[in-house]
Formats: sequence, C-alpha cells, structure tokens
Amino acid sequence: MRAIRRTCAALSLLIFLSATASHVRSQNSPTVRKVVYKVAPKYPPELKQNSIGGVVRLAISINANGSVGRVTPIGGNPILVDAATVAVKQWKYIPAEHPTNTEVQLDFIPRQ
Repeated sequence: MRAIRRTCAALSLLIFLSATASHVRSQNSPTVRKVVYKVAPKYPPELKQNSIGGVVRLAISINANGSVGRVTPIGGNPILVDAATVAVKQWKYIPAEHPTNTEVQLDFIPRQ
C-alpha cells in the first residue's frame, strides 16, 4: 500500500512540475511586437562623409503601451550607437498586456 501511495505522490509531483514548467516557458517565450512608428537614425555627417558605416545591434525593452524603454547596445560599430539609440527610443510598437524584450539591428551604409 505504501508503494502505491509513493508512486501516486511521485506521479502527481511530476505532473505538477511538468505543467508549471510549460507555463513558465510560455510566459518567457519571445513575443513578436509589430513596429507601428519607426524613426530612421540620423547618420552623423562626418562619418558618412568619410565612408564610415557599419551595423548596430541593440537589445530593447518595449513597455506594455508600446513605447521603447531600456536600450542596451549588444554589438556593432560603437561610434554609431548613439545615433541608433536616439532613433530607436522614438519607435512605437503595438500595445500588449506585458512588457517584452527584443533585439534590433540598424545598418548604416555610407553610400546611400
């Protein structure tokens, strides 16, 4: 009888942990939020003139109301980070129930 109780208890615990883990995964899964207003970065004239370009990758947090909160550089040309950050902070996304995080990439091409 004790063996059956232990087996049932272990099975119940396994089912509970499995359900909890899948719930946590669904909350942390990345949600794609659509940009509804986007500002292009202002290419610093001296950099464009000297054909200095590159890519900037940013990690951003999007507030529930769709505004951009925290912006953190995660890669790319460091001298272009300020221009990219100023632009991305003006972007607006579709509102959602919860804040989300995503990564964006901005390309600075001097000959365009």
